[in-house]
Amino acid sequence: MLAPKFWYQPRPTLTAYALWPLAMAYAGIAALNGRLRAYRPYYAGVPVISVGNLVIGGAGKTPVVQWLASYYAARGHQVAIVSRGYGGQSATPFQVNPRLHTAEEVGDEPLALATHFSNQSVAVWVGHNRPAVVRRAEQAGTTLIILDDGFQRRDVARDADILVLNGAMLHTGGSVWGNGLPLPAGPLRETLSNRSRAHFGIVLNEPAPASPLDRLPYYGLPTYRLTTQPTEASLAPLRGQPVVAFAGLAHPEKFMQTLASNKIQLAAAIAFPDHHTYTATNLTYLKNRATEAKAVLATTTKDAVKLPPGFAHVVELTLGGPARTDLLTELNTRLLSA
Repeated sequence: MLAPKFWYQPRPTLTAYALWPLAMAYAGIAALNGRLRAYRPYYAGVPVISVGNLVIGGAGKTPVVQWLASYYAARGHQVAIVSRGYGGQSATPFQVNPRLHTAEEVGDEPLALATHFSNQSVAVWVGHNRPAVVRRAEQAGTTLIILDDGFQRRDVARDADILVLNGAMLHTGGSVWGNGLPLPAGPLRETLSNRSRAHFGIVLNEPAPASPLDRLPYYGLPTYRLTTQPTEASLAPLRGQPVVAFAGLAHPEKFMQTLASNKIQLAAAIAFPDHHTYTATNLTYLKNRATEAKAVLATTTKDAVKLPPGFAHVVELTLGGPARTDLLTELNTRLLSA
C-alpha cells in the first residue's frame, strides 16, 4: 500500500485526529516494546553504528548505510551490515549471497546491498533475531557492524545512533516528521520526543537554508545536511533519449524528481508500492509502455534485484555534501571513546 497522503500534511487533518486514540495506543505499545528490548541489550565486542529513522519508510537509510560501509571497508574494516530483511523468511541468521538468494528470501534492500558489495569486504547478514545475527557476524570475523533500520531495535547496544531525515519533504511545504503523529494517525513509528535517543541526524536533500552552516542543532538533535545524487556513470546511458522510470518505494516521486532534475527526459513515471514484488503482468505492462514511447526503462537498485537481469537500466545513488567530513569526524570520535 502507498502511504496515506494525510500523513504528510503540514498539520494533522480531521482524519488524523479521528485516529488519535489508536495512535496513542500504538505509541504506548511501541514505548513498552522499546523498553523491553533495551532492558538487557546485547553488547557486541566490536563497534556498532545504528542507522534508522522515526518515520515509516522512505527516509533514505540505504544510501547512508552503503556510504558508511564503503568508508569503513576502505579503511581496513571487515564490515557487517545487519538487517532484519523486509519480507525475508528466515529466522536463522545467515549471510546474504546475491548469487544464491532472492528478494523473497532475504528482502529487497539486503539483496541490493549484498549485490553492490559483492566484490568488497562488506557482508550483509539477515535474520529476525537481531542479537543472534550480530553474534553470528562477530563469529565470522567482522570488525565493525552497521545496524540497518536499527533505531527501534534496541536489543543490540550501539556506539553511535543516527537518525535519517527526508529533507525533500520540505520542498513542498511538508515536514521531515510528516504530521508529527504516530501510526496510524501519522507516519511516526514512535513519538517525536524519542528522537533524543539519537546522537545526531542526517537530513537528506533539504532545501538550502539561509544559514551557510552544514551542521545545525535543528530538528531536536545535531544534524548534518547531505544530498543523494545519481552517479553520472549510471545516468550517462539515459541522456538524450526518452525514459520510462518506475520504482517501488515509500516515496517513488523522489526517484522521478531526481531524474528530472538531472535533465533526464521522462516519457512516463510509474509508481508501485514500497517493497513491491513485480509480477509477469507488471513486466509486460512496463515493456509495453516503453515500446509505445520508444523509451528506455529505468529503475532503482532496490527494484532491480526483483527483476530479470537486464530488464531495466539501473540508476545508482551516491551520498554527497561538504558536511560528510565533519560527520565522519564526529562519528569516529564517538567510536574511539566507546
